[in-house]
Amino acid sequence: MNVMAIKDVVERKPFKPFTVRLNNGAQYTFKEPRDFGAPRNYREIVFFGDSELVLIDPESITEIIRN
Repeated sequence: MNVMAIKDVVERKPFKPFTVRLNNGAQYTFKEPRDFGAPRNYREIVFFGDSELVLIDPESITEIIRN
């Protein structure tokens, strides 16, 4: 997935929830800004779930679903 596409969704003001679908079929919904983490270059993405932390390679994202 294009890093700029991810950055555009994450940095929308106001924040709007979105879901990413990965090439292995997993998907993660970012419901609020604190669910998301990344360095400034967005080369890695962190999903902070209720009871899990997932490190996501942006190259594995096949779809961004704007909720």
